[in-house]
Amino acid sequence: MPDHQVSTVNGWREMTRGPGLVRLALVLSCVSLHAMDVFVIATILPSVVADIHGVAFYAWPSALYVVASIMGAASGGILGSNLGLRRALTIAASIYLLGALICASAPHMGVFLAGRTAQGLGGGLMVSLAYTMTRQLFLEGLRPRVFALMSVIWGVAALAGPMVAGVFAQLDFWRGVYWLTVPVFLMVLALSRRALPTSAPAAKSSKLPWERLLLLGGAVLCVTVSGQIDHLGLRLTLIAGALAGVAGMLWLDHIADNPLLPSRPASLRQIVGTGYWLFFLLSFSYAPLSIFLPLLAQGLHNVPPALAGYVSATMSLGWSVAAFAVAGAPPPLQRVLMVTGPLCLLGGIIGQGFFVVSGPLGGLVAMVFLTGLGVGQCHAHISNRTMSSAKPGEEALTAGAIPTMQSLGIAFGAATAGLLANIAGLSGGITVATLTAVTDWIYGFTLIPASCTLLVALRLVWLIRVNPTRS
Repeated sequence: MPDHQVSTVNGWREMTRGPGLVRLALVLSCVSLHAMDVFVIATILPSVVADIHGVAFYAWPSALYVVASIMGAASGGILGSNLGLRRALTIAASIYLLGALICASAPHMGVFLAGRTAQGLGGGLMVSLAYTMTRQLFLEGLRPRVFALMSVIWGVAALAGPMVAGVFAQLDFWRGVYWLTVPVFLMVLALSRRALPTSAPAAKSSKLPWERLLLLGGAVLCVTVSGQIDHLGLRLTLIAGALAGVAGMLWLDHIADNPLLPSRPASLRQIVGTGYWLFFLLSFSYAPLSIFLPLLAQGLHNVPPALAGYVSATMSLGWSVAAFAVAGAPPPLQRVLMVTGPLCLLGGIIGQGFFVVSGPLGGLVAMVFLTGLGVGQCHAHISNRTMSSAKPGEEALTAGAIPTMQSLGIAFGAATAGLLANIAGLSGGITVATLTAVTDWIYGFTLIPASCTLLVALRLVWLIRVNPTRS
C-alpha cells in the first residue's frame, strides 16, 4: 500500500509511533529556535540598544541575522551530506548557541552584532537540516503533517515570542532571552542522539563553496541595506546589485561540481524549479504586509502598540490552522489546495486593501487571517511534492534549499516594501495621509507577485498531471 494511504488511514498516530515522536520533537525543536528568534528580537531590541548604546545600529541585528541565516540555509544540504545529519546538526546547534552566548554577554553593540551573525548562520543551518530530516525520517505521506506542525510552531512563536521577550524586557534582563538557548541546545543534542544514526562522512566530501555563499550573502545584504536607505537612486542601485549577485551565484552554481542547489532550480519546466518559484513568490507577496501592518493598525485604527503586532500575527494563526486542517489531504485534494491556496492569498490581499484604511478593523483582521489560510493550505503540499520530485542524488540539496528560497522572497519583499514606502512619502513623517499613500503603493504592488503565485501554481499542477509518477 502506498505510504500516502497508510498516512491517511492512521492519521496523526502513524507519525508518532516508535521513533516518530522523538524525530518529530527534534525537527520542531530546530524550527522553534529560529521562529522564536524572529519574533523576539523586535521586542527586546529597544532594551538592547539602550543598555549597550547601539541605537545607531538599530536595524543591523535583524539584518545580519537574515543575511547569515540565508547563507546557512544554502549550505545546509552540503554540510548534511558531508558529515551526516547528526554531526551536521551538532555543529549547527553549537554555532547558534555560541552566537546566543555572545549576545548574552555582549558589552557593546559590535560584540552583539557578531553574536547575531553567528546565530543567523546556525539558525539557517538548523532550519535547512530540519527540512532534510523531514525528507529522510518520515514517509512521503506523513510529511505534510510534519510541515503542518512546523506551521503551528511559527504561529505559537508569533503569539508567545513577543510576550516572553516583553517579560524579560520589563524585568530589565533582556540577556535572559539568550540564556534560555542553553536548555534548548541540550535538548536538541539529546534528541539527535536518539533520533539520528551515526553516519559516516561522505566518501567524496564537497568543499563549501565560499565564493558562492559570499556572493549570495552580499546580495542579501544589499537588498537588506536598501530597506534602510532613503536615497532612491542608491536604493535602486543596491537592489540591482542584489539581483546581479543572485544571478551570478546561480550561474556559478550551475557550472560547479559541488552545487548548493539542485540542477535547474529556476526552471518552470520542472516540478522542483516551479516549486521554488512558488516559495519565493509566496514570501514576496506576504512579507511587505507583515512588515507594515502593525504600523498601519496603530496609525489608521488607533490600535495600542502592545497589540498592533498581533494584527500581523493573525496571518501566522491562519497559516497554522489551514496547515493543520489539510495535512492529511489525499493527492487529488492536494492538487486542488495548491491552487485554492494562492487564490485565498490573492483574495486576502485584495480584502486587506479594501479594509486597511476605512475599516472596520475586524474586516481587516479577517482578511489577514484569510491570507494566512491561503499560504497554509498549500505550503506543506508544495514542499512535499518538491521534495518527492528531486532527481536521484539531489534529494538533500532539494529539501535543504526550500528555506533559502523562502528567505530570499522575504528579503526582496521587505526591500521592495521599504522602497515603496519611501516613494509614498513615509520618510517625511508618519501621518494619516502618508500612511494612506503607503497602503496604495504596498497593496497595489503586492497584487503583482500574488497574481504570479496563482499562475505558477496552475503551472505546477499541470506539471504534476503530466508527470504523475514520483521520483
